[in-house]
Amino acid sequence: MSKVSCGIIKDLLPLYYDRVCSDESNKVIEEHLDECSSCKSELDRIGVDIKLSKETIKENCSDGNVIKDIADSWNRSKIKAFARGLIGATVIFTVLFLGYVGLFKWNIISVPTDVVKISDVSLLADGRIAYHIEYTDRFELLLVNNDMDEDGNVYLNPVRPIIKTKISSLYSNVNNNDFFDIKTQEMNNNGAETKTLYWGNPKDNILIWKKGMNLPKASDKVEAELNISHGQVR
Repeated sequence: MSKVSCGIIKDLLPLYYDRVCSDESNKVIEEHLDECSSCKSELDRIGVDIKLSKETIKENCSDGNVIKDIADSWNRSKIKAFARGLIGATVIFTVLFLGYVGLFKWNIISVPTDVVKISDVSLLADGRIAYHIEYTDRFELLLVNNDMDEDGNVYLNPVRPIIKTKISSLYSNVNNNDFFDIKTQEMNNNGAETKTLYWGNPKDNILIWKKGMNLPKASDKVEAELNISHGQVR
């Protein structure tokens, strides 16, 4: 039998190591290995490589799980950080919004009577009480609360937000005519009699009208200006 070259033997060594060669091939390879230290070293190397791979497969899987756990933890931390950031931003926005509303939109501060002038109190044809009102500080007024106590005292209490808005237009509610409807007031309060009408609150007010007071007839100009649907209460 002719001598088999090292190249052929080395090609067969992986099959030989896995024991899938035929008996005849095994015999040829073993005879060659007995005489060839190079091929024998190659067989030993194949054995070491395969052995290391089998032995470390569990460790590699374990390392992979560790890396996966680290990646999952990182992703969870990013999600938590995003959630915390979102919650923080929502809280900040809510505080700023409520602060803006509280300062600029929430009407809670009573307008003092020293910046208010009530004049030309008169009686409209339909029984409503008309009056001219002027705000000397020239700040905007959008809300007047109507409060009636158990003694029949009605307080038209003007209120503003903490941060007031300056009036820029001459055509504004800083200087105008207004009215009060006694009949509607009493109807809305289950027939409770209205005895006095004040502009302001119980501690700071201007008397507009009280029961028994004789009021002059309103001018045609005031009648025309306040000719709005009867029953509206301010």
